[in-house]
Amino acid sequence: MDPSDLRAELAERLANSTPIDAETFNAACFMLTRALEQLELSVPDAAPLVRRLLRVAGRVVIDEALRALGYEARPAEPA
Repeated sequence: MDPSDLRAELAERLANSTPIDAETFNAACFMLTRALEQLELSVPDAAPLVRRLLRVAGRVVIDEALRALGYEARPAEPA
């Protein structure tokens, strides 16, 4: 998906007054992760940590949403 399309779709979802769903939260974490590349942090070593935290947060929310539906998110088996 084109990142500009994702930004527009995400902005539309976030502008809505209803609570966001797991997919929207995950997309927001993804976009924030991408935005880190353009920031000049005062502690450069923080960027990888923040990136990982955002990815984990997005995945945890997706996993919780899937569990509510009776599914489980788990890593793929090694090839």
